[in-house]
Amino acid sequence: PGWGTWARGIVPTLVQATLSVFDSICEELLPTPEKSHYTFNLRDVSKVFQGMSMAEPAKLPTETDMQRLWVHECQRTFADRLINDDDRAWFKRLMGSTLQNQFKK
Repeated sequence: PGWGTWARGIVPTLVQATLSVFDSICEELLPTPEKSHYTFNLRDVSKVFQGMSMAEPAKLPTETDMQRLWVHECQRTFADRLINDDDRAWFKRLMGSTLQNQFKK
């Protein structure tokens, strides 16, 4: 058993949502002397999908499960670098609005 039929349909949305998150992060979370590691590039986008590609289809039987994995991988890739509560809260709001706008959830 492989991926369900829903999986092929969600891929364009996952790509668009990831690029939207990446663009927002690059615009809003600029490096400063205290946040010099806030440099994001396309390698970070690939890390999101690399993490997702390691998932077993049997463990993600629904589209909601895939969305949860996507949020997890975005947090692992982007949010784990954030150093203060304001930036983490901003990222949480970004993910919530992206889920609503891109996935209609």
